[in-house]
Amino acid sequence: MGINLNFFRKTRRPDKLTIGELQGGGVILSYRCTNSCGHCLICGSPKRENRWLTPAELDDVFGVIKKAGPDAEMHIGGGEAFLNPDCVLSALGAAKNHGVRVSYVETNGFWGRNPGKYRPILQKFYDAGLRSVLISVSPFHAEFITPETTMGAISLVREVFGYGGAFVWISEFESFFEPFDKKRPVKIKSLPAEAIRAIADLYYLIPGGRAGYMDPPLYKMRGAREFFITDCERELLGTAHFHIDCYGNYMPGGLCAGIAPCSYGEIGEEIDISEKPVIKALLNEGVRGLFNYASKYGYAELKKGYAGKCHLCVDIRKFLFENKRLAELKPDEFYKFL
Repeated sequence: MGINLNFFRKTRRPDKLTIGELQGGGVILSYRCTNSCGHCLICGSPKRENRWLTPAELDDVFGVIKKAGPDAEMHIGGGEAFLNPDCVLSALGAAKNHGVRVSYVETNGFWGRNPGKYRPILQKFYDAGLRSVLISVSPFHAEFITPETTMGAISLVREVFGYGGAFVWISEFESFFEPFDKKRPVKIKSLPAEAIRAIADLYYLIPGGRAGYMDPPLYKMRGAREFFITDCERELLGTAHFHIDCYGNYMPGGLCAGIAPCSYGEIGEEIDISEKPVIKALLNEGVRGLFNYASKYGYAELKKGYAGKCHLCVDIRKFLFENKRLAELKPDEFYKFL
């Protein structure tokens, strides 16, 4: 079934897990979004539940972050954070009250053609202490938001925050749209397969969430056993890019959406994973263990293969969600909107 070369094992008990000191990450205010992008790791959608963190919840979240990671650097996002500017302001206020640094607020820039409404909102963010806004720029977003709108958002942020206040992710894509009609969305399927794969590489894309299911494929598809070489300890225990979502779930630093080893209130505590078979398998054996576990319940390998080990993991977890409804597989809507 493959060789498990465990590069990351430390001395620990196989039925226990502890999230260490927080280094940096994000707070997901909501999964509600204007888009349903094909690459989205967290499966954002305009149809997701309109659930947002409340001011009281934000105060508690940032209090925990400060305690568990005194020097952690955070960002604020969604979903689409700009759908609820008041929630963003509450998050900025809570972070300031607890002395947590917020490096940026993330947006897809859907509001870029409405300066009359959003210039004052940006000014409020700036007055609250924010100094950078990340604007997502890519063909994945351009399927829903015209390049003209995106460029308008970048320009508006630069007017309010200064030129360096616009964190364009990824800046290389600004020139990508030059040959296209900037007033119309760009359909990825219209591009050559070679260009699509080059886009995926440039975006540093993790084939989790929806990315593994894109058609045409973003990556060369391979059999499950080609991803059996390591466990997932680094992804599950890393705290350099963790997230806390609007339901209070802790999302591991490997950007493993749809799986919650614990709630944010359990950070730093020893967590019993003996009744969390998905977490236990991934932590100790990686996707090999998860594949073997799911096979007992009828999971069958996809004939077309997988875009990466994260795609394999997501597909197995989708099967388990639909057939076993395990407690650690949450939020539910992640699997419903894949």
